[in-house]
Amino acid sequence: MAGLRHDYFGKVYVHTLKAFIDDSGSGGDSPWFVLAGYVGTVEAWDAFDEPWRKVLDGPPKLKYFKASEAESLRPDGQWAGISKSERNDRIDSFIKVIGAHAARSIYVRLKQQDYDEVIKPYIPPQWRNAYYFLFIGFLSSATMTAKYLGDGDQVEFIFDSNREFDKPSRTLYGQAADLPQFRHRVAKISYEDEKQFLPLQSADLLAWQIRRRFSVEEQPRPQFERAINCPPGPPFSHTITRAELEKMGRDMDDRKMIEWALMGQPEHLRPWKRPR
Repeated sequence: MAGLRHDYFGKVYVHTLKAFIDDSGSGGDSPWFVLAGYVGTVEAWDAFDEPWRKVLDGPPKLKYFKASEAESLRPDGQWAGISKSERNDRIDSFIKVIGAHAARSIYVRLKQQDYDEVIKPYIPPQWRNAYYFLFIGFLSSATMTAKYLGDGDQVEFIFDSNREFDKPSRTLYGQAADLPQFRHRVAKISYEDEKQFLPLQSADLLAWQIRRRFSVEEQPRPQFERAINCPPGPPFSHTITRAELEKMGRDMDDRKMIEWALMGQPEHLRPWKRPR
C-alpha cells in the first residue's frame, strides 16, 4: 500500500479491520486486569495520524499520550504546568479524534484475585499470567463482534509492544488458530511501539479509563463514558466473572478425569485436582 494514491485503496485492498489494543493492570498492583482497544477500518486509521498529532501539538506540546503520565501531572514530566482541568480538556480532544475514526470499542476484564485463586492452577506455567487469558478473550470478542455486526472482514490485531508477552502470545494463538471463532477471521497479530503507531495511544487511553473506573472508589469520570461510547458503532464489553472461571475450572477438571480414566488409572491417583 505504501505510495499508492489513497483514493485507490478501496479498489485494490481486501478490506481488513484493524484493532489496536493495550493492557492496564498488568503490574499486579490493581484489583482489575483490563485488555482494551478500538477497531476500525484501514482507511479510517490511515486518516487518524494528522488529527491526533494536532492534539499532541497542544499547546503545550506533548511527544505522545500516556494515560498514567496524564494522571500524575508530574512536575518533571511532559504534563508539567498543566492543570487538571486543562488535562481533562485535552483528553476530551483526544477522545473526539478517536470517535471520528474508530468503529467501536472493545474491552475484556477480570479480577486478578479471582484469576489467581480459581483458574491459574489449571494453566501451563508459561501462560499463567492473566494477560494470556484476556488475550484469547479479546481475540474472540473482536472476531465474533465483527461477524455478528455484519462486517464480514478479517481483523488484524496490533498490541502494544511488550517483550514479556509478545512471543508467548503468538505461540498461544498458534495453538488456537484453528478454533471456529478464529479460522479465517484473524488476519495477523503483531506487537508495535505506541510512539510509532499512534492508535495504540488511543487504546492506552481507553484501557486506563476502564481499569480506573472499576478499581478506584471515586466519582466516575466523564472521560470513561466518552471513551467507550465515542465511536459510532456499539461498544462491546465482557467481564469474566468468578462463576465463569469456576465453570471453566470444572470443565478442565472433568476433561482431565476422562483422559486419566482412558489411560486406566484409578481415580484416587489422579494428578489433577480442582483448586479450593
